[in-house]
Amino acid sequence: MSKIYEALKKAELDRERTRSQPATATPSVLTARDDANSTEEEYQKLRASLVSIAVPSGLHTVLVTAPNHREGTTTVAVGLACALGKEREARVLLVEGNWRTPSFRSVLPLSGDSGLVDSASGRTAPEALATRIEELNISVIPAGETLSQAIDLDVVDNLLARLRSQFDFIVVDGPPVNSYADASVLATKVDGVILVVEADKTPVVEAENAKRQLGKVGARILGVVLNRRRSYIPALIESFL
Repeated sequence: MSKIYEALKKAELDRERTRSQPATATPSVLTARDDANSTEEEYQKLRASLVSIAVPSGLHTVLVTAPNHREGTTTVAVGLACALGKEREARVLLVEGNWRTPSFRSVLPLSGDSGLVDSASGRTAPEALATRIEELNISVIPAGETLSQAIDLDVVDNLLARLRSQFDFIVVDGPPVNSYADASVLATKVDGVILVVEADKTPVVEAENAKRQLGKVGARILGVVLNRRRSYIPALIESFL
């Protein structure tokens, strides 16, 4: 994991050196609008890395989280799920686990208002929540109702347990680690965690704190995705264990 912090520190130094020069932007790993081919290739690399450890270790459920808000967690979660769905035989479920600030309905073609929150309240069975998106070859469970407080995460644990046998991969878009305890608790309900940090934005101390919080609960950190990078930062830093 030290590579990510070394890269962030190097980025800070390089950024200071290049402030007076025009910065050469490189397409973001996570922003398909900049260069769709480059972005898709990065997600395929991420998918390949995930599959390479999933097969021998039996990994099925992954939480995507970040130290803070607006660092690209949803973009990475959706991109990873879609990359996994490129394998036509794959059964992929994408779950919106950030019920405080849900955004799936703004980026995915979803209908209805029900979601994870409805399952937690007992109003809807988990199996009835998933919306199939054929063109992406994925199923999606949105957050549903926006809540400002925590929900019973044992319900989420039961939901994942019930759906595990129905899907090859379940990708959970989670809340930020440094903002809500939910993220650390969710990390204990899945097989592994991917941490998203944003280039030029995430302070090293914030990334270290997120890693420390996840470590306290025994989360298995699979790797780190560096989001919205510029040319002086590697596109993708993989530290899969």
